[in-house]
Amino acid sequence: MKIGQHAQDQLAVLIAGASPLQGDFFRSVAFKYFHPDDVISGEGTRQYGGRFAPVGVKAVYASFDEETAMREVTARKSALGGRRQIVIGDYPRMTYVLSVSTHRNLNLCARLRPELKKVVAQCLRDASHTDSRELAAIWIAHGIESAVFPSATGAGKNIVVYVAKADRGSVAVRNRTEILTALRRARRS
Repeated sequence: MKIGQHAQDQLAVLIAGASPLQGDFFRSVAFKYFHPDDVISGEGTRQYGGRFAPVGVKAVYASFDEETAMREVTARKSALGGRRQIVIGDYPRMTYVLSVSTHRNLNLCARLRPELKKVVAQCLRDASHTDSRELAAIWIAHGIESAVFPSATGAGKNIVVYVAKADRGSVAVRNRTEILTALRRARRS
């Protein structure tokens, strides 16, 4: 993807103005990824990449609300398998609440200048994620720890946290101890 000079300049201003982000976000996972440590490892993204996360970068995704998290799951299934239904084999699912705290966050949902807004819109349309990965590589190289971006489903917002850039503990599963206790108890039943 070729980014014009105006969009590059606008991105540089956005990067320079990166601000802290703190809050609770939602992530839905299939049964095979139930362990809280798997949910925040970023290992899947490191292997396969994702929107605004190049292959090789550990990143954790979450949504601002549970409804957006579920729409993201069905949209991903549709893109991978051509169906909107979640595969029954992916149930049960669990939605985790992740606490996130980063120092340098980009907000791609804020009012963007026209040229950069067009680039972000293209990234959201690109099913291969190639464009968004190239764009993210720029800001990751400048020390950005997280980015808020519009959901490609048309409603809601998501966040991606670059695990290696953020401080240790910047992404944590809420109630981790209680969840592990419940999982152990279920395993014994």
